[in-house]
Amino acid sequence: MAMKTIERRGVRLGIRSRVSGFVGALASNPGVQSAYRRRALILKGKINRLLRRRSNEGDVRAYESMAEENRSSGDLYRAGEFWARFNRQHADAIWGGGLHDLRNEYFNRTFSGPEPESRQVYRALLFLYYKLVQQLDVDGFLEEYEDPEIGGTADQEIIFGRALSLDFLQSIEEAYRIRDSWALSGRPGRPHVIVELGSGYGRLAYVCRKMMPDCSYVLLDLPEALVCAQSWLSRVITEKVNTYQDIKGVEYIDRDMLDGGGVFLFLPHKIEAITDNSVDAFVNIYSLAEMPPMSIANYFRHIDRTTGGIFYTKQRELEVNVFDGVRISEASYPVPAHWRQLYRRTSTLYEGFFEAAYSTREE
Repeated sequence: MAMKTIERRGVRLGIRSRVSGFVGALASNPGVQSAYRRRALILKGKINRLLRRRSNEGDVRAYESMAEENRSSGDLYRAGEFWARFNRQHADAIWGGGLHDLRNEYFNRTFSGPEPESRQVYRALLFLYYKLVQQLDVDGFLEEYEDPEIGGTADQEIIFGRALSLDFLQSIEEAYRIRDSWALSGRPGRPHVIVELGSGYGRLAYVCRKMMPDCSYVLLDLPEALVCAQSWLSRVITEKVNTYQDIKGVEYIDRDMLDGGGVFLFLPHKIEAITDNSVDAFVNIYSLAEMPPMSIANYFRHIDRTTGGIFYTKQRELEVNVFDGVRISEASYPVPAHWRQLYRRTSTLYEGFFEAAYSTREE
């Protein structure tokens, strides 16, 4: 009897130990931690919205103003269902105070890709990508700058004494690709006016303004992303950031307005206010394929009208958008016949994505 009791206790202890180990491993898993933070942030936002309690009043007021204007801007400039489903949660995250450390929060995953599950593998990827980007870095940008701590450091690793992230390295590569495309088009110097459609939290704008400090950078995005970019860029650049509130009443966005340099934050329908041939380089990274076809066609018409230099883009080769019921392939993009393709190749990081550049006008 005593032996059986001891055996039963041993079994219970063994089960308890395994369960405890499983729970501990689960709790330390980055994906589980992210899911927990996500639920807590969204719940906090829902409560704050219900009680109309603004712990971050400036951000929430800016977002509510952006959202109201976007609702009245027409179907071409509102989110398709693909993004609308994310934005409903983004709104709660904004109300929950998620913008302060936005790069650590779950909603940044919709801008920056999946959360690193293995830090060892992620660090190895960063090191390999760093070595590649280093070959492009003719200005020595990597020796002078690192990824800012502001907004969150969850995706950063210290390599050769500098904080790097996948977002930061991608942005450096893309900034050089824009410059190289400009040169390939036969134009002298560097692009001065850059417009990015679908800019996320502003990672590329930050790098371009540091690498080309005289450039003017215009961001066009939906409210849920634009408020992220406004919050982050206002803290990491500080000077010459023209916020949505400052310039939302502008009727014409012309070369005279943009020649002074700086950052300009607009909702997407403001592309209609950009005057003809005012843009040197127009950029879209990854997001065209996430739009309904009517919006894609509309944006290409405006890119052609406004851009007198180059168009640079990175997209998925095939996007199956089940939420809007469409399949967007490379052939779906209505590239004007008079644009001259400068190159088209598989993107550096992802085999299912391509990057391409076009000269939109011949000098």
